Amino acid sequence: DPDWVPALRIASGVVTNRGGRTCHAAIVSRELGVPCIVGAKDATEKLKTGEHYTIDCSNGSTGFVYPGDSKIERTSVCLLSIPKTKTEIKLILGDPDAALSLSGLPVAGVGLVRQEFVVANHIGVHPKAVLHPELVSPEDREIITERAKNDPSPKAWFTRRLSEGIGSIAAAFYPRPVLVRLSDFKSNEYRRLVGGENFEPDEENPMLGLRGASRYLSPEFKDAFELECEALSHVRNEMGLKNVELMVPFCRTPEEGKEVINILNANGLVKGKDGLKVWVMCELPSNIFAIDEFAKVFDGFSIGSNDLTQLVLGVDRDSGLLADLFDEDNTAVKEAITQ
Repeated sequence: DPDWVPALRIASGVVTNRGGRTCHAAIVSRELGVPCIVGAKDATEKLKTGEHYTIDCSNGSTGFVYPGDSKIERTSVCLLSIPKTKTEIKLILGDPDAALSLSGLPVAGVGLVRQEFVVANHIGVHPKAVLHPELVSPEDREIITERAKNDPSPKAWFTRRLSEGIGSIAAAFYPRPVLVRLSDFKSNEYRRLVGGENFEPDEENPMLGLRGASRYLSPEFKDAFELECEALSHVRNEMGLKNVELMVPFCRTPEEGKEVINILNANGLVKGKDGLKVWVMCELPSNIFAIDEFAKVFDGFSIGSNDLTQLVLGVDRDSGLLADLFDEDNTAVKEAITQ
């Protein structure tokens, strides 16, 4: 729920009963630099309000909660002393407010900007709701009207907020490349945005449903995707931040990829023009088995280990019940990545 993000920003740590290491709470906490332990089952029963606890997330994939205030040793590292690596190190970032402070790190740029995080945390409204405010409830319409009161229209407000969010990250790291992944909300996540319940299907398994490239191409959502394209085109073509590159998530077939490229081209994001590169997330078995065909469509690949692990092992990555089976180091997953 985006409404919880302000609370997360000031929290010392997060402990949840449910969820896996790649669930939304875990990802948002990592983005904000907040220690987080998920899937603790009965944590809310054992941890008591008013008591002090120490959360330890320094030991790999397993977190620990200790009673009281533990002594913590802090070590300062001079960034100038960090040696350069053969493989370029880039950040994963979705919080525009953190971009400027992180831009001083000795990194080669940003390897993943989760655009949906910018939408959730800096806009909080479903894109279809700003395009069709007449279809949402009076309560949601009032919220949208209040947020967009200083802009010509709700649509103009949405594109401004999105372009400012992406632009803040791109400007902070300029001229280093910033790879923006197009929105990858699942239908259940979109429903949580203001006005979302009016436009989203109630899917049995959103992880395998209307997401990624398939969503951009669906007649019901195409105009919302074009709204995102308008904002990204503004960042590159009006703000002049040509270091922004794009990445298509959850692209099931090369044919889908070609159609998405066509929509990008038609909306001012012409692949190859002014150095614009369009990548694809390599996170589906089909991306691996048909990699030569995908390579004809896109400029490069970025391995999405979360979804790839989920689909290779058949493990719902959001399930706390199967968290022990979700293992990126599994032999089958590593073999898939090797391919």
